[in-house]
Amino acid sequence: MDELLQLVRQYSPFYQMADDSRTWHRGSQIDNRIRALVKRLRAEGHGREVDTLMAEHPSLISCPGGANALA
Repeated sequence: MDELLQLVRQYSPFYQMADDSRTWHRGSQIDNRIRALVKRLRAEGHGREVDTLMAEHPSLISCPGGANALA
């Protein structure tokens, strides 16, 4: 959970709109790492903690049809 929290603190949903390719690439990497980690944590039975984190960081929850990290 510590790794996930660290990644969440680095995450910005606005990376998708970045004109700078380095910013977009970094945001995309963080997004992918969060997705993989969330999947692993849920499989290990940490779904409740992940749900709590989602509630504390609403920018991680995707808009309908969006593609943010915890969609």
